[in-house]
Amino acid sequence: MRRPGNDEFRDRRHALATPQSLTDWRARFGYSQRQAADAIGCSRGAWAGYEHGDHPITKYISLAVAAVSLGVGREI
Repeated sequence: MRRPGNDEFRDRRHALATPQSLTDWRARFGYSQRQAADAIGCSRGAWAGYEHGDHPITKYISLAVAAVSLGVGREI
């Protein structure tokens, strides 16, 4: 199995969420900042910080957004 080189790791890092992608995601789902924060399990202030670029968007935030996008955690 081939190990990824540095360029491939860099590309993967950029595949994580960006402030603009979070804003776009929230608009696509029709969420307010409060609703988006509740959906992924953070505070509204933290969500605003991610959207404005004040807080780094960690992998677990990106994964939470992806999970919500796939319907994980929605009530049936």
